[in-house]
Amino acid sequence: MASMSKIDYLNIDGNSITTFLTVLEENSVSKAAIKLKVTQSAISHTLDKLRQAFNDPLFVRNGRGIAPTARSKALEIPLRSIISNLKMLSFSREFDPSNHELEFTIAVNDFLSKEILPIVMKQFYKDGLDVKLNIIQSGLPGHSSVRSLTSHCQLLVTPSPPEGKGFIKKELFKSKMVCYYDSNVRNPPLTLEEYADCKYIDVRFSDTEEAMMIEPAIDRTALGSPTVTVPSFGELSDFIQGTKLITTQIEAMHELMFKELSLSPLPFEVGIASVYLVWHEHSKDDPQLQWLINRIIDSIPITNGCG
Repeated sequence: MASMSKIDYLNIDGNSITTFLTVLEENSVSKAAIKLKVTQSAISHTLDKLRQAFNDPLFVRNGRGIAPTARSKALEIPLRSIISNLKMLSFSREFDPSNHELEFTIAVNDFLSKEILPIVMKQFYKDGLDVKLNIIQSGLPGHSSVRSLTSHCQLLVTPSPPEGKGFIKKELFKSKMVCYYDSNVRNPPLTLEEYADCKYIDVRFSDTEEAMMIEPAIDRTALGSPTVTVPSFGELSDFIQGTKLITTQIEAMHELMFKELSLSPLPFEVGIASVYLVWHEHSKDDPQLQWLINRIIDSIPITNGCG
């Protein structure tokens, strides 16, 4: 492979890197053009320049779409670090959010997006800050690929942080796992046998991911498959009311989302579930992101503990 010429190296600027990363995220030139508000020909021209600089095709045809080459995948993390470093250079030592138009994309489930992020956003408006939040749905990223989430967003809020290197996590709050039920219809299960005999409802994020996966102490093979599965936490209460269905979720949901339901301890020893903020290590020094993380932590209405 020929070495990179000096002129090719100097042609790799921040806009070119951003274009490359956007195409990588979207797996599409047309979608990247829409997101960046430029023409497809402009995207193609930039990719041609980068192909020459890196001496690699970067993307190849894959059916009707495109797929990144091995070289392209290897470039993602170092190039994201370059963009993060360039961003830091534009800020003074003391980051002042009032001097910037801020935009963040956060991957979060519906419980957290309903109960936490609106509080944060209202505080932004109260403080007169120009902040745009893009909320996308997350499931259990620790049990599936997190590449699409981490490439499309700056922050994950999840009870199941991704494993492996490259991620930083900070505990947001923790809460006991409890059993929710309608006390007008049934009593809570008091033994493991009673619990295993119950018909239950759970949130299913995908064909292989359910909310109960966050608690490894629950023997899901003994419990059997759920009677009802729903795509979001917000639907659980309506299904449980007036039925003998139960669900196992964190206690922090009671006052915020499950006020109409009763709760009881689980009839077996169970650990404390934690919810984390997770971000990529290439953003560890990003003053915008660190500011957002601190604002979320300061605004959260859930006390850290197991009660």
